Amino acid sequence: MRTAAACARCLRPVARGFVVKRSTATDLLQAIRCVLAGDNYVDPALAARMLSPRSAPQGDPGNLSERERSVIRLVALGYSNKEISSRLNLSIKTIETYRTRASEKLEFRSRAAIVCFAHSNGWLAELPI
Repeated sequence: MRTAAACARCLRPVARGFVVKRSTATDLLQAIRCVLAGDNYVDPALAARMLSPRSAPQGDPGNLSERERSVIRLVALGYSNKEISSRLNLSIKTIETYRTRASEKLEFRSRAAIVCFAHSNGWLAELPI
């Protein structure tokens, strides 16, 4: 599952814990306590998947066109499709197409996966012009 792979990549550089939306209140409290104590926490639902060998290949930024890369980077930086459209002087529909194509090539299903990917590839180190 791509969520486990994205979680694993995110934990490497900065995150100290990861919980899923469907976590119980008890799991959430345990995660908070672990992180405050200086430990790492991964939701039990994801831990087994993170430790198992990867079945899907990691996304390759070389598979993206320059325009797809620009759009994905701006998405990762938190810009909306409308803001990206204005920045790149393209229609919103064109931005949506580039974003969809890039997400399909990299097998991303969420904005969080895009952010983790961009971070792990150093695309968030400097702000765009």
